Amino acid sequence: MIEINYDKNTVMRGNYPRIKKLGACSPYGEMTPFVWNGRLMRLELIDPSFATDSSIPRYAGIRDVETGEILSTFAEDSYFHSAYVEDGTVYVTGVDMKRRSTIRVYTSRDLKNWTNEVLFDNPGWRYYNNQITKGPDGYVIVLESDHPEYAGEPFTMFFAKSPDLKEWIHLDPTRFCNSPERYNGGPWIRYCDGWYYLITVTLLPCRRFTNYIFRSKDLETWYVGYYNPILMPDADDRKISPRAVDFTEERLEEVKHGGFNINNSDIDMCDWQGKVYINYLCSNQIGWYYMAEAEAEGTVADFLKSYFE
Repeated sequence: MIEINYDKNTVMRGNYPRIKKLGACSPYGEMTPFVWNGRLMRLELIDPSFATDSSIPRYAGIRDVETGEILSTFAEDSYFHSAYVEDGTVYVTGVDMKRRSTIRVYTSRDLKNWTNEVLFDNPGWRYYNNQITKGPDGYVIVLESDHPEYAGEPFTMFFAKSPDLKEWIHLDPTRFCNSPERYNGGPWIRYCDGWYYLITVTLLPCRRFTNYIFRSKDLETWYVGYYNPILMPDADDRKISPRAVDFTEERLEEVKHGGFNINNSDIDMCDWQGKVYINYLCSNQIGWYYMAEAEAEGTVADFLKSYFE
């Protein structure tokens, strides 16, 4: 892996991208927003115990963002879900929690009926968050892992490629990774205009968590965004979105006045009605958390490029 940062000749021709925080939207875990038949949807991790009891089934759900309705639930045997949409089909990946080297894929064309199969198994590895994008020569999946030989502090991003979402080639973990030198979690990946853009969770001093953005043409040489970090915890994380769902009065009170929030992480986004719709995680990184939403002007493509130009 090669990482390229700014140097003494680097100048900022633009400005830090403006993101408007809209408020807390769900008491549950990480989300992937996407557009389906002209409606804004979210894949959501639903954990009724809020990470306090793994014996209580955790699962994935599809929610209509505007109505708040859950259209379907599935994937009780997996975790760390993420969605990829192509040609009318939704692919949801998740880690098999009984066999952590296995990524499963759940597929649907109507958001209600789901098939389930193994996407791949890579013995000797343990996976966490993951996400798929499509590049010029096939599909790429980014894989968060704490592999004892290759991972760093303590997580690192690794990659696999596929021509068809069925046969996968795992790239050399000593070359194609990001980045063993520091804490690196919760990846988001998108191929856009000749670049793979990667957003990961970064640990700052004194246990503060945010997201940094990188880009690469080959998944080996990574350029660091000039306008990092993307989000930082602030008072706007205490707002309550008008689209908030499933909060009890007690948990709403925690969001507004109680819980200790040192975290803006696990960003995911999509294009929606001429803006970038963003979901991100607020938490104390030791058990208390909720999801929030935000927006930025323009398209996702413009948003990503603005961190490097």
